[in-house]
Amino acid sequence: MKNDILHRLTAARPAHLDPGRPTPSPVREKELATVMTRPRATRRARATAQPRRVSRPLLSGLALATATAVAAVVITGTAPEKPGPAHSATSGSGSQILLAAASHVEQQLAGSGTYWYVEEHLGSLHKVPGKNYTVAVRTEQRYWTAAAKNKQWSQLLDLGARPATKADEAAWKADGSPASWNLRGETVTYAGKGEIQHDAPGGTADIGTMGDLPLRLLATLPTDEQALRKRLFALVDKDYNAPEKILDRIVVDTAVRLATTLPSTPALRAAAYRLLAAEPGVRSLGDVKDHTGRTGYAVALPSPHEPAELRLIFDKSTGMPLGIEKVATRSGDGVSKGELQDYTTITSMKWTEDAPPFDTDTEDPGPISAPGEEPDAEPAR
Repeated sequence: MKNDILHRLTAARPAHLDPGRPTPSPVREKELATVMTRPRATRRARATAQPRRVSRPLLSGLALATATAVAAVVITGTAPEKPGPAHSATSGSGSQILLAAASHVEQQLAGSGTYWYVEEHLGSLHKVPGKNYTVAVRTEQRYWTAAAKNKQWSQLLDLGARPATKADEAAWKADGSPASWNLRGETVTYAGKGEIQHDAPGGTADIGTMGDLPLRLLATLPTDEQALRKRLFALVDKDYNAPEKILDRIVVDTAVRLATTLPSTPALRAAAYRLLAAEPGVRSLGDVKDHTGRTGYAVALPSPHEPAELRLIFDKSTGMPLGIEKVATRSGDGVSKGELQDYTTITSMKWTEDAPPFDTDTEDPGPISAPGEEPDAEPAR
């Protein structure tokens, strides 16, 4: 039976859009939006047919939200680069930049190992109530993927909050350098809390996302961009009962994941780049600085989910992904047009023989539900 995608989208939208519902705090709204846009973001109860969401504290929400909102990264442990094309991708249209990045990235050696390891630093930006500065609530996520076995392990740590920019830091110091902040009922600290949770295959809950691609299928995907789009569309059409426009959005979500953190071969990653290059509205951002201070080149894509755009950043010399930022495209709900909403920094991405340091789950936080939503009781089919 197909999942009802419209029901899932309705369940996940911010509660203020539902008639007759009480308005949640801005922090809650942003937390829910983050859960919807980051890859591998929701925890899926094994006994239900659909993901179930529940309102969580801010740090827990970030813990359960991976994504796709990604920003700049430092890639470590990748295979050595083969000589690439001599042309530059720092100028031209967004499509030209993606096509040039594809021609570079497909020159990389494929590499191999038992586990594909990815380490990401996530940041979600929040204005401090009553103050004139913004803090970034930071978490770290680690993933070990055994694609051949269709299994994934994950670990989430609270890294603490920091002023988001130099100007925010100056305002924070003028405020007496507080070590904690109350963000509309949610308390975050400068020090952080360390590990929040870890998740192993076969535990009480597993990580998943809308439009999730079974890892075992990676090796079967075509490396021609048109054939890849057709195959991805067929896969999501099989799983979701939705209009073509929404299925197209899920295809873009999946292509972004193939282009960034999934253990794609160089040829498959390049095909994902070329698929995205054909998307309407893609545009060049030229040279940019990532959140580690590295310079890359970037493109912007309309976000599939909300009034925002995704900014994909690439390494200039290798074409490897440096990540994604999510930026607001209109003002509202306490966010200004052009404002950075959240980001991810990938600090490591490599093949390894080192196994995850755990094989069980931490205490299951329970199913996840939108504010005011009752968990589904229908058993899996």
